[in-house]
Amino acid sequence: MKIRKKITLWISGTALLSTIAFSSFIFFELMEEPFRFIDKELQLVTQALVEQMKNSGINKGRYDLSSVPYNPDHYWIKVTRPNGETVYQSKMTRYTDISDASHKNKYMIEKTISRSQIRLGQDDNDDVLFRVMVTQAQIENLPIVVRIAKPIETLEEELLDLVRDIIISLTLCILIIIVLSYQLAGKILNPVVSITHMVKDISEKSLDKRIPLSRNKNELNDLSISLNKMFDRLQYSFKRQKEFIGNASHELKSPITLLMLAQEEMLMNDNLSLPASKGLMKQLNTTRRMSHLVKNLLDLSRLEQQETLTCKPVNLTTLIKRVVNDYSELLAAKNIRICNEMAEDVSLQGDPEKLFRLLINLIDNSIRYNLEKNGRIIIDGGKTNDGILLEISNTGQPIPEQDLDFVFEQFYRVEKSRSTTHGGSGLGLAIAKKIVALHDGKIQITNEPGSMIKIAVVFPLSS
Repeated sequence: MKIRKKITLWISGTALLSTIAFSSFIFFELMEEPFRFIDKELQLVTQALVEQMKNSGINKGRYDLSSVPYNPDHYWIKVTRPNGETVYQSKMTRYTDISDASHKNKYMIEKTISRSQIRLGQDDNDDVLFRVMVTQAQIENLPIVVRIAKPIETLEEELLDLVRDIIISLTLCILIIIVLSYQLAGKILNPVVSITHMVKDISEKSLDKRIPLSRNKNELNDLSISLNKMFDRLQYSFKRQKEFIGNASHELKSPITLLMLAQEEMLMNDNLSLPASKGLMKQLNTTRRMSHLVKNLLDLSRLEQQETLTCKPVNLTTLIKRVVNDYSELLAAKNIRICNEMAEDVSLQGDPEKLFRLLINLIDNSIRYNLEKNGRIIIDGGKTNDGILLEISNTGQPIPEQDLDFVFEQFYRVEKSRSTTHGGSGLGLAIAKKIVALHDGKIQITNEPGSMIKIAVVFPLSS
């Protein structure tokens, strides 16, 4: 799960819990307040009734409750003695009986009363909710029980409506909170996203770029400073590495050249014995391989340090014919048949020298690792919707699938015998990949049916 979603969930969850807690507190306070007033009202009616009974006598049966601020007919009232004898009852007792429904002082009870008898705000099922209060008193040293109840069905409906309104409000609130939290999380993480994009843009080619520092001295600013320092160290390391390869190759070039000249001069001596001549020839071949390796290292070092191209229109078809012509004698000596099916007049914007070196490396690679007898090389390509395509296929042993992604790495060898036998340095394809990358192209190698190995290069049309 992404951090933005986590922040959204945390903010939304916290806000939701806080809202629910606050709403619940308000709801219960609002719910208790009406019951306080109702209980106070019932208590006043009870006190007035008891006072009238004390003044008029318990056996009167009818009492004047005009001094009570509430109409007694709106209440269910029943006064009884301990033996169950009814001393007083209101008109509402005709429609239902709620006596002895509970032993509590205050409680709620629901009764079914038909609306045809009396209208008390019944619901669709003719149910009425009563708030009941039970009071014990003494009149003329005789104990009585006053049970009074008030219908509160209307209040119950209002409370249910309030609950529905609270639920709807909470739902709307949480939706708004989620949207705002997501936007807030985006704003919080926006600097991190910007830093991430900048870091992705900084590659080996653009190590000189740095992350702009913000004016706020916060944690993100510290992160940017740390990353910039890391890029400084990486740039310095890359620069030193490239300089080391170039300097080492340059320093090795002259001694190896002198060594080759000395070995060739010694081989021209007619007085050398056959074993000595064979030993010198073996050393000369090794020295030549070293010279070829140093030359490739120098070329690779120049390509890595020189990241600009001298671009001009290049006829790729003509350049391929030139390279094939240069290799004609070697192809004939190795009995390799080459088939050039490249489309005519395929041109692109590129560096002629580097493209020439690319074709030399690719065709040389196809010759080195071809079959020993009756080998074939097929060159094909032209303009496509994706760009300019160049395909060079050769017969040979298939490359293991696990090695296909690594053959363009420096000094990578699929098998030792392959490199030793053919004198490969493991840098030819690495140089080819670097040249293609400088032209913003792509290169890929695949195994094809019929024991063919194909290298495909695609140059963009805008190159």
